[in-house]
Formats: sequence, structure tokens, C-alpha cells
Amino acid sequence: MKYSEESGRGLIANRNIKTGEIILEETAAVWGPKASGACCLQCSLELCELSSFHFCSLCHLHFCSAKCCSLQQSSECAEMQKLSINTDSLESLSKLTLAILVIRCLFLPLTAPQDSIKIRLLQDHMEERKGTKLQKLCQEFLVNYLRDIGLDQKQISNNDIYQVCGILDSNAFESKTFDGVENRAVFPLSAMVNSSCLPNMTHVTRKDRKMVFVASRDIQEGQELFICYTGTRWGNITRRKHLLLTKHFLCRCPRCLDPTECGTFISSIKCPDCEGTMVQEPQSDSTEFNMPWHCQKCRHEIEHKKVVAIETMIGQMLKLVNKNSTHHLEQVSRKLKRVLTSHHYILLEIYMNLVTLYAKNNENQERIVELCDILIPVLQKLEGLSKAVAFMLIARIGSQVSICRAGNEEFLKSEI
Repeated sequence: MKYSEESGRGLIANRNIKTGEIILEETAAVWGPKASGACCLQCSLELCELSSFHFCSLCHLHFCSAKCCSLQQSSECAEMQKLSINTDSLESLSKLTLAILVIRCLFLPLTAPQDSIKIRLLQDHMEERKGTKLQKLCQEFLVNYLRDIGLDQKQISNNDIYQVCGILDSNAFESKTFDGVENRAVFPLSAMVNSSCLPNMTHVTRKDRKMVFVASRDIQEGQELFICYTGTRWGNITRRKHLLLTKHFLCRCPRCLDPTECGTFISSIKCPDCEGTMVQEPQSDSTEFNMPWHCQKCRHEIEHKKVVAIETMIGQMLKLVNKNSTHHLEQVSRKLKRVLTSHHYILLEIYMNLVTLYAKNNENQERIVELCDILIPVLQKLEGLSKAVAFMLIARIGSQVSICRAGNEEFLKSEI
């Protein structure tokens, strides 16, 4: 671990690491479901009927089965018994589902003191959040609810709740199980890993809820380890705004300060005059993102608000598109190529969706290969050997095998 004035604490490689090597494994200190509706507080399975839930006879927490109920920690159950938990409606269960991760964090000093100490060392951004919309939402939806169910203000103050919310918003990882169920969890050591929009690690959550970090690129001894706190396939301004709003820092990684985004032009549009590539010069210290865009070929300039208008219009158009129809997606991608550069993030997402649909339906193998040849070089440059890149490599190989088989069958038929 190393400290720097610019990025705070970070993890440094103490040896050379090869792509694909496991770097770190960690068990969550605290976790909970991310679902907006009522779901099992153990496995996060979402259920739609009140009668489908199994309730703990002691603390009244809700689970999908007696088996999940039996996995609850006895120390948590003992603390929950002190609260007045309402179980008479799905709305009541939904409120508790929303609050359970915060409650578990607040009870950690009693249920898991060592984990509590580790979590309290993490950034909470209390000063930056003071008086913001985030804090007001915390008061409206969490603090008021926690007081309603009997959380004693003498033991746990509003400030304690704000701090926990800040720690969770700044440090919690979101993950999906193999069944597609979403969770949020805090891994104290993993939370020390800093962000770059050119990450050298990827991470997965195993069935046992352990977080596993894998090198997505070769890493030299002494280099810092990075993940990306936001979407690597998002545009430059969207990424930087999201990090500024949710993580309270302005990203100054090499990609964010490069108008070409490492030569991928993932945020660029076509010049209306010459069809060249239009870029925006990022400002390293400014939180204003309204600098004009200029063409690299003819130097034509347009206002930032016009680029925003174009992307907003495209966003509205995509809402009307059937995302499960390859015909509709191909049609819209052809139209967008008149305005967007070939590697624009909107087109990349459409291409990835097309690969998934064609592979699922086992059709148009030549198109899968063609799309993968567009996607793989860009994704590898931005993410290294990530899960998305691995999926594309597998899809391309599978399609190439199918094409070869079809060719051999045609050859055998012609011979006969």
C-alpha cells in the first residue's frame, strides 16, 4: 500500500504480474441486496408474493426459505430483535431491503468488531456530501425509516447514518451472481484500489461471495493496481461527471486527458463539414465540460451543447428500438454511422448486443466475426483482457468453427 497526495491510498504491485494472474481475494465485511423490491436478505432472490417469504420467528427478517433463514448470523438476529420490524406488506419488506445494508454496517461494532474497524478507515466524503441531494435522500428514505423502526438516536446518531451512507456510496462494490441477482458489498482492502479508465485489473464475485481480482494486463513491479469505478465503455464526459458526482474526484487518468482516448475516439462524432473526427480537449483541473469540439482534419468547430443535443436525440431514438431484434439494431447502427465515428461508445454497445443475439440464436456467423474484429482491438486497448474481451474472443472462435464446419459439409456434399 502507498499514499500519494493526488489519489490517496493505493495498492502497488510488489512483483511482476502476468495477465490472467489472480492478485487478490477477499471476503466481504458486509453485504446486502441491491434490489429495489422485496427480496431474500440472505441470497437476494426477489419474490413478488408476501406468502412466498419465510420470516425469522425471532427477529422477523424475511428470507426466501428456511434454509436461507438458518444461514443468518445469530449476532445479527439478536440485534434485529431490538427493532420494531413490520412484515405485513411487500412495501414494508421493500423498505427493509433498501435499508438492510446500512443497518448491517451500523450494527458491525456489535456483530463483527474487527470488520467495523476496517470499514471506518474508509473514505466517507462527509464534508463533500453535506447539504447535497444525496444527504437529503439519505435523510428522507433511510434516517426517517430507521427511526420509525426504533433505531435509538442516543446510540446511533443521524451523523453515524450519514457516515455509513458515505462509506457505502464511496466504497461498496456492486456485483451479480451467476443467476443475475445483484448485490452490494464492502471489501475493505479491495476498496483501497484506486480508479483509472485504463484499468489493469478486472474483478469477479464468486459463489462464496469472495471478491477476486485478476490482472487484465501485464503489470510491472512498482506499478499501481487499478480498476475502473465507472463504465469503461462510457464516453469521456459521462465518466468524469459520474466520478465527480458519486466518488467526489475529477479523473485525471491518461485516457481522460487524451482527446482521442488512446486513439479509440470512443466519444467522437463525425465532422458535419468533411466527415473527419471531432474531439474535445479535456481540461485537467476544470469541472466544466463545455469546451468546444474541433475537427482534427479541417479544424471546423462546434459548440459542446450541439454534441450533447446529438447524443440526447440518439438516446431518445434508441428508447424506441427493439433491443432484441437484430434487424432493428443493424438498421439503427447504419443510420448512426453517418453521425458517429466507427468506435463511438453508442455503436460499440449496439455491436456487443448484436454479437450476443446472433450467438444466442446461432445465426449470421460471418457477421459475428466481423463485429468481433471491430470490438476486440478497442476493448483490449481500454480494458485489457477483461470479461467483455474474453466473451468476444470466445464468440469469434465459436463462429469461425461454425463457418469451417459449414464449409466442410458443403465440400463433402459437392464431392458426393
